[in-house]
Amino acid sequence: MTLVTCLVRASSSPTVPGALEAVARACSPRVVPWRDDAVVFDASGLDRAMGPPARIASEVTRLSAERGVHVRVGLAGKTTTAWLLAHAQPGISIAMPGREADVLAPLPIEALKVMAAGPAAPIGLRFAPDLECLEILRRWGLSTLGDLARLPRGDLHARLGPDGVRLHQVASGEDECPWAPVDGVVRYYERCELEWPIDGLEPLAFVVARLCESLEARLERADRGAIAVTTRLRLVTRTSHERTLHVPAPMREARVVRTLILLDLESHPPDAAIDIVEIDLDVAPGNIVAGALFDLTVPSPEDLATLVARLGALMGETRVGAPVLIETFDERTRAIKAINTFSVKSGSGPTRRSPTPGWSLRRLPLPVAAEVMVEHGRPVRVTPSARGLPGGPVKQCAGPWRSSGAWWTLDRRTWDRDEWDVELPSGVYRLARDRTTGSWSIDAIID
Repeated sequence: MTLVTCLVRASSSPTVPGALEAVARACSPRVVPWRDDAVVFDASGLDRAMGPPARIASEVTRLSAERGVHVRVGLAGKTTTAWLLAHAQPGISIAMPGREADVLAPLPIEALKVMAAGPAAPIGLRFAPDLECLEILRRWGLSTLGDLARLPRGDLHARLGPDGVRLHQVASGEDECPWAPVDGVVRYYERCELEWPIDGLEPLAFVVARLCESLEARLERADRGAIAVTTRLRLVTRTSHERTLHVPAPMREARVVRTLILLDLESHPPDAAIDIVEIDLDVAPGNIVAGALFDLTVPSPEDLATLVARLGALMGETRVGAPVLIETFDERTRAIKAINTFSVKSGSGPTRRSPTPGWSLRRLPLPVAAEVMVEHGRPVRVTPSARGLPGGPVKQCAGPWRSSGAWWTLDRRTWDRDEWDVELPSGVYRLARDRTTGSWSIDAIID
């Protein structure tokens, strides 16, 4: 038996945000709210748990009163009928399935104004009659919905068009189309209140692991993955320590999420003992990846995210990322950006002074000063000042390539240098000579 229930906030009752929807969702998963003033839900099957429709109506009235809202209740087999009864009559109104037209018949024709006020659209009725059409019905001498329902539907269509047909359907207790329920917002959130404060990452790891395992089970059932992980730590100082991690791909493995959280807290530890631990996830549909048969297997997003987090904890967040191409003439300028995606974009273009196709230039983090012996304007021997970079006689060399720029600026970003590629017994290096000071340095290693 199909049974639809409509709850409407009484005009004398205060507005409590979300109260009516909470009552409806406590009774049924199929709910359509309309602001904070009305809600419609599918009550089919509640008779087995609560009893007859009158008992259902009294129970939802009690639940609403507990939340501080007094309501009007309409129960019927059709959505339109339940909506009209809840708006037109105070208290509880019930129309058993199949008897909607008989219950609606005594209602005055003015009851149709609740359909014209606009709230009909959210519950799928797709109808808002013109008030002028209702005035025409009143001039015809119709005073109740029963009078309207007894008129021939074809004649109403000829005189009033589609609005006349829809008004006749409403008066007869018929729905134009089925209504679609609105799914509630599912929050993936876990919280643990500790009996005793904990201090340190080692005891915190056990709490975080338990919360992540619970979240993993929920994500697995819903086929969802976390794309942002927010960790809130309530401290004994009554302050909150909050950290948010954005992961590159939806993931749900508890081990990976736990590792990411702990590595982030290792770099940004709380400054006091912890009383409450909360983990809140922003989710997206699960990541489905089909591997190629002949391509090399790449690391999973979970493994890469863990690697980046470990490097960030070891080196610092500002020193781990992906290289960024900077629009400048100075090839020494470097920059990185945070790694937030694992999609590899390939590109091609001219490369300046590539010694041999397939070779790469690895710039040193800091140039290494060197003493260079020059004969006939060409380097013949290199002696670096730092250990780990062996020098020696120059077997071959190419250059110089003169590079200068930023002379038009007022700051100290100017440069004027000659660069050489030299082959030493230990490898191939990029030398640079500052033409202003005459000093030499080893800038890069050519592989």
